[in-house]
Amino acid sequence: MYKFFTSINGGDRSCIVFKLLRTMKITIILLTTMMVQVYASSSAQTVSIKANNTPLKEFVVQLQKITGYNFISSSELLNNSRPITIAVKNASLASVFERCFTDNGVAYVINDDEKTVVLSQLVTPAVSRAQQQVTGTVDDEKGQPLVGVAVTVKGTKTVTVTNNAGAFTLNLASTSATLVFSLIGFETKEVQLTGQPLKVTMKESDTRLNEIVVVGYGAQKRSELTTPQSSLNAKAIEERGLTRVDQALVGQLAGVNVKQTTGLPGKGFSIQVRGGGSISANTEPLYVIDGFPLGQSTADLTGNFPGGNALDNINPDDIESIDVLKDAAAAAIYGSRGSNGVVLITTKKGQVGKAKIQFSSSVSASDITRKVDMLNGEEWIDRATEMINTAYVNAYGAKGAKATDTDAQRLAIIGARNFSHFLDPRWSMPGRPGLKFIDWQDEIFTTGIGQNHQVSASGGTNNVNYFVSVNNINQEGIVINTSSKLYSARANVEANLNQKLKVGLNLSPSYSISQDPGYEGKDVVFHNALSMPPVVEDTAGVYTNSFKNVPYNYAPAFNSPVARAENQMGQTKRFRTIASVYGIYNIAKGLIFKTSVNVDNSQSNIMRYTPYTVTNLLSVRNSQTTVNTSGSYLTNNYQSFVNENTLNYSTRIKKDHSLNVLLGQSYNNFSSDASTMSSVGGYTHQTIRTLSAAAGVRGNTTGARNLLLSYFSRAQYSFKGKYLLSASIRTDGSSRFGTNNKYGWFPAGSLGWRISDEEFMKKQRVVSELKLRATYGVTGNNSIGDFGAISTLGSYGYGFGSTQALSIGQAPNRVANPDLRWEKSTTTGVGLDFGFLKNRITGSIDYYNRLTSDLLLNVPALATTGFTVYLSNAGSVRNKGLELEFTTQNMVGKFKWSTSFQGSHNANKVVSLGNAQSQLILPSLYTTVPNSILRVGEPLNSIYVVKNIGILTQQDIDNKAARYGTQTVGDAKYEDFDGNGIIDANDRQIVGHPNPDFTWGITNTFNYKGFDLRVLVQGQNGGSIFSVLGRAISQTGLSHIYNMTGDYRNRWRSPSDPGDGVRGKAFSNFGSIVNTDWVYSSDYFRVRNITLGYNLKQVMNFKGVASARVFVSAENYFGKDKYYGGANPESANTDLSGNGNYPQSGDYGGLPLPKTLTFGLNVSF
Repeated sequence: MYKFFTSINGGDRSCIVFKLLRTMKITIILLTTMMVQVYASSSAQTVSIKANNTPLKEFVVQLQKITGYNFISSSELLNNSRPITIAVKNASLASVFERCFTDNGVAYVINDDEKTVVLSQLVTPAVSRAQQQVTGTVDDEKGQPLVGVAVTVKGTKTVTVTNNAGAFTLNLASTSATLVFSLIGFETKEVQLTGQPLKVTMKESDTRLNEIVVVGYGAQKRSELTTPQSSLNAKAIEERGLTRVDQALVGQLAGVNVKQTTGLPGKGFSIQVRGGGSISANTEPLYVIDGFPLGQSTADLTGNFPGGNALDNINPDDIESIDVLKDAAAAAIYGSRGSNGVVLITTKKGQVGKAKIQFSSSVSASDITRKVDMLNGEEWIDRATEMINTAYVNAYGAKGAKATDTDAQRLAIIGARNFSHFLDPRWSMPGRPGLKFIDWQDEIFTTGIGQNHQVSASGGTNNVNYFVSVNNINQEGIVINTSSKLYSARANVEANLNQKLKVGLNLSPSYSISQDPGYEGKDVVFHNALSMPPVVEDTAGVYTNSFKNVPYNYAPAFNSPVARAENQMGQTKRFRTIASVYGIYNIAKGLIFKTSVNVDNSQSNIMRYTPYTVTNLLSVRNSQTTVNTSGSYLTNNYQSFVNENTLNYSTRIKKDHSLNVLLGQSYNNFSSDASTMSSVGGYTHQTIRTLSAAAGVRGNTTGARNLLLSYFSRAQYSFKGKYLLSASIRTDGSSRFGTNNKYGWFPAGSLGWRISDEEFMKKQRVVSELKLRATYGVTGNNSIGDFGAISTLGSYGYGFGSTQALSIGQAPNRVANPDLRWEKSTTTGVGLDFGFLKNRITGSIDYYNRLTSDLLLNVPALATTGFTVYLSNAGSVRNKGLELEFTTQNMVGKFKWSTSFQGSHNANKVVSLGNAQSQLILPSLYTTVPNSILRVGEPLNSIYVVKNIGILTQQDIDNKAARYGTQTVGDAKYEDFDGNGIIDANDRQIVGHPNPDFTWGITNTFNYKGFDLRVLVQGQNGGSIFSVLGRAISQTGLSHIYNMTGDYRNRWRSPSDPGDGVRGKAFSNFGSIVNTDWVYSSDYFRVRNITLGYNLKQVMNFKGVASARVFVSAENYFGKDKYYGGANPESANTDLSGNGNYPQSGDYGGLPLPKTLTFGLNVSF
């Protein structure tokens, strides 16, 4: 294995990628050819078969395997019919049926569309002359025809099956018979004949308790689960025409907080399960796709995933189900990677039967949900006039300066014109000649058109099944020059080589291209668009201060946001292939061995380019030099290799006892490398954007690797299906931790009691399901750097001799810690699953208490080491929470209405910080005084600022109110928290935290005839945002050259015009202290989705078309939030701390969310 990885790392990576892509293409062609051959053989009309005095029951099983047809019959007919003797080769199917069935007194009806054969007792001609024909149709509650319903004459062996139109025909001797209608997934129904054609409506049965859900390394009936688990099925995903899997999870699952942190197209969402439990390690869950645990996706502090998000290449239409393991008792089977929860994704597989072709296509249009409220041109001029006049009077009041002075009077006092004390005379002229008003947000926002097309084919025989799909997504962004294109494919093939051995292949290649010239973050396009004054020289227009256009003298030295967006280049290309090969061998009855080999290979190439024409220096632009042109090229390569082997034994003892035991081993090898090249000295050419045109190039390379070796076991026991027990243990060995703590143990256990199955519950009719659960588990978090436990080397300079000539050498970067170990989460919980009124109301409620200890923190080091801190396990955090999920069937029948609700409350607090510390003030990159704190007893990353309590009045000044510096009337008034009469950094206090107290979602689904309507509303309450973007665009006293937020319309202007009492005067030198001006509520609610669909089969009968549905879907079209310092309360695009040991991500120019209107079509054949 080591040699294999070494050869890849040392070889030509680009060559390997192209070989891999070529191999994938050949593989897909071969698989497609194989599947066509499989389908052709299953639908052939000739058959070779041999039987000698074989019972009919056994013969039918043999025939089913050969033909691929499913046979429907009563057990009485199969057991009592004469044995079969036949030997034919390449005989027609009809002749075989005649010899084996008709000649033996068995009637048969073939349904070629459904690949079924219904067997019944052959009726003699004498009886048939007296028979009468009975016809009818069978529909579901929506009025849709049901295919394959078995229609049996009660008390007889006579049976038929409904066709594609849901119709059936029977010839009966008596019209007083009773017919029995049965179909899997529906309640069996008996109907007395009336002599008239029948119209039968069948009701879906409650299959929820018998539903099979995926758990770690296996599957269970939902009724036997002893841990809380949230699930989402394929139908909930397919009906909306989504482009990302994580988009489908928003507002759907209790305890799973999904944030849309960016408005850029194609970007991944951030997912957090049951709150954050770490200070320095990753808090994203582990993703497991078809049993393959992927390398955990780790977002950097700008909100991006350098190696790609784990869900980037997953086509939502390929998903069969999503299950989230929230509790440690369930996630502990994944050991040191289960602390943040586990998301299990199962993709679709083929089913026995004729090929099923599905096609879906949609077109969408996206616009912004809202703009940030900023001053318009008139309002900006008003504020700039006020600030310039105040500055002029303050500077030259001693010389008689007055705010009403003309240009000539000011020139006489000052002696020379400047832009700080002189007004633009055009501001007061009618029509503002020579000036143009610009709404910069309108200039960069646009309507993004999207397309999503997908085709899949699935089917199989008893020997081979397959599912293949191809998908193309093309999305334009809501801002100019942004886009995302994705090309992906999937092939899931499974073959039974014999009765004991099954093999399979899951292959998913993808290629994506995204364009982003640099919109989100500090001093990039969107931030500049907000800060740029809305007034420019008419001759420059939207291209002010770009190319050869002069800047407006009363504006900052920003280039035009439009010019930057149109001319800067930021392109990311990503190749990714996820492949799994597995084998399953039935050793003996109930004993199954499975082995799998899984590979995840990803390569990302990022190219950036900024031409000199959008640099800030006009002189450089005019001289036509390219010295200020810059470019870079970054590659990231990630490879994950996982080999897992499991042995599973299931048995039932004396009917009442069932036991399942799992033993397993896992080996995970993860490696990555990156290389960066950037230009030096500009470019030698104006049009070529590659680094070949750079005057010079410098570069850097990095590489890392980690290994994880694991052993695990689990036992599940059930007594009479109502007393349930599960216990597991896992040990992980990781290369990331110290030599003294390479291995860790992660035990778990859970209990379940199905109270509703007890005898004392049988007589009541209200409670239909009631199950009590209790859980305990220990999980870990190993999502830290690969070399955190060892002392690495870095390059340092040192001066020697009298000249102090600088020499470069290698020296340790930090102190090694051989005792470093993973963060450990211990969780206890209780829960209740319930169902009322024959499960018209179903749901669950759970309480959990999770203590995460051994947090990875930098603690003070001994002075003798030469370092101030070292990485150690110190501190703990507790998360407590309550989760509620329920679904109600409000109305049934022709009009159907159901409601699903999920809500969760989470509260976390710091329990300890190690070394007897009571608090730790976190570093801040963008504020002089830090604004975030870890304090024992308080939530993680609490917001720590001075509280603004109003506006200073003359009375406050007279009463000696505490002031910051030399504040005067009209400035902000701050709370003197420490009571010393002075406002300074010591008056900071905790005013909030970034973690929402409540998250919730509610979905209403309506069905009437062929129409379906789904409405999802989602939101959160109780959190706060400290916005560095809000600070940048609303800071009191910020120069007049910048634009400001719209609340400055109601600012303090004078004692007689105090405004709204919230925003102080425009001109002030005391607005930089961190304070609650930039703390906003993160509360919001959004109508996340409204989808209206119609089944075209209601009005059109397309031959060969199994289903056809059109739909229109609206995403994020309605909502409300309280975040006035930015465009999206969930934005995360900037590193706020500047220190990787205490990562904090926040908003410094995040785009608004897109609202998207989608029109789509789903067809299956």
